[in-house]
Amino acid sequence: MNCSHCNSENTKKNGHTHYGKQNYLCHNCNRQFVEGGQDWFVNESDKILINKLLLERISLSGICRVCDLSQQWLLSYIKDLYKSLPDDLNADLTLPDIESYLGDRMDEEIGRIEVIKKIRLHYKSTFKYQIMR
Repeated sequence: MNCSHCNSENTKKNGHTHYGKQNYLCHNCNRQFVEGGQDWFVNESDKILINKLLLERISLSGICRVCDLSQQWLLSYIKDLYKSLPDDLNADLTLPDIESYLGDRMDEEIGRIEVIKKIRLHYKSTFKYQIMR
């Protein structure tokens, strides 16, 4: 009997299922399987599709319907994806030089206030001219 997952011949009988079918155990990959049972493994091309669907923010129920998966499998797959992410998500955590940063922000704010003053002065002179007529 060959393993349905790794195709190894290094298997042994491992009791029976609750349906009475012979259960086997693979010594190479430690998986249990039944002769003639369905293959429940998700191949790599389907996982790539699932990753793309997750990035599109489609509902989990929708992904399960499209890919013909159980929600339990999908949730465990997502959990494994989160475990594989780095803790800092590769973010640059160094702070900029505070003096130059604040100086740049202050210059921007001063420029913004000067533009507002010019606009107000323009409106005052425009409305004052209209009132005097």
